[in-house]
Amino acid sequence: MLKNKNLTYPYSKPSINKNDLNNVSKVLKDGYLTQGKRLIYFEKKLKEIFRSKYTLACNSGTASLHLIYMALNAGPKKNILTTPLTFVATANAARMCGAKVFFSDVHQDTGLMDLKSAEKILKSNKNIHIISVVHLTGRLVDMEEVSYLAKKYNCYVVEDACHAPGSSFKNSMKNEIYTGSCKYSIACSFSFHAIKHISTGEGGCVTTNNKELFERIKLLRSHGLSKRRNNKWENYMLELGWNYRIDEISCALGVSQISRLRQGISKRRSLVKTYQKLLKEKNYIKTPELPSYENSHVWHLFSVAIDFQKLKKSRISVMRQLESFGIGTQIHYTPIFLQPYYKEKNSKKFFNAINYYNNTLSLPLYPDLNKKDIILICGKLIEILEK
Repeated sequence: MLKNKNLTYPYSKPSINKNDLNNVSKVLKDGYLTQGKRLIYFEKKLKEIFRSKYTLACNSGTASLHLIYMALNAGPKKNILTTPLTFVATANAARMCGAKVFFSDVHQDTGLMDLKSAEKILKSNKNIHIISVVHLTGRLVDMEEVSYLAKKYNCYVVEDACHAPGSSFKNSMKNEIYTGSCKYSIACSFSFHAIKHISTGEGGCVTTNNKELFERIKLLRSHGLSKRRNNKWENYMLELGWNYRIDEISCALGVSQISRLRQGISKRRSLVKTYQKLLKEKNYIKTPELPSYENSHVWHLFSVAIDFQKLKKSRISVMRQLESFGIGTQIHYTPIFLQPYYKEKNSKKFFNAINYYNNTLSLPLYPDLNKKDIILICGKLIEILEK
């Protein structure tokens, strides 16, 4: 993320401390910058927090999705179903495989995939091979229900958990299921982009419990190259792959950031409670509903619904006024079917997605904020909306 120097409160920003700087500095001093011991250690720490059998770090969340889709043989006759309310990479990674992308509608209040809408699409399209579920803003989809649906239509489930590291939920047996453990999915994708809970600048990872999938993703991550037994000097290209490797500097930063994951989530929850308290009485603002199980939402984003039409105000105008006070906001997301590349002729079938998009606004949320900052931000927002 490029820092806007004019914003006192950007909608999000990375949290960097002395330990982060020291870890990165050590890598530079060592002079070994890629495919070394820090990658191995980073993957070990990721495997521990996500509770998966296998973990592979790569250079972006987009790369992790592309690697999963490719390893599952997505293509022209093996298509993908996902939600339109996500970053375009969720769909783009499928198009990079030559697969067609289908979109379900969403729940209007949460923006999460509506499984009834998803089932209608699965019934009428027999070539859907993968259901790619997005844990939007850090709130978890009911993965148990997704798993039942996928089994019914013989699909793989992939989790785009780029917003949700450190989250978990209680299943119907009251067991705690950690996001990334792949209890109800074949694989899970995470992003370590600059403003995520764990930041490596750019970066991502794949988690899975499937050894065959792990081995193929590992091959695809590094040009499709492998070494033969008893010959460490020569590489053999077994299939077409990519350079999706992550460097040692990024891994060192990631290891340091992992140590503060729980602390960061706790701080985000505290800030969200302040937002809720200050905004819940305003009938023109709807704040996100708090989950019954706290850890099923880790608050990558704090997105409110504002009835701009009722207020007779333009969202862009409100965002510009907030920006003049040094407050950054963002829209998460323009539905993918409205993007020129994916343009859908019949967007009316996505009624809830359109409504969510028309009203949503993401307010600043990151660990370096404090209660006084949230009070100021809410005060300026209310002042602008009530003018």
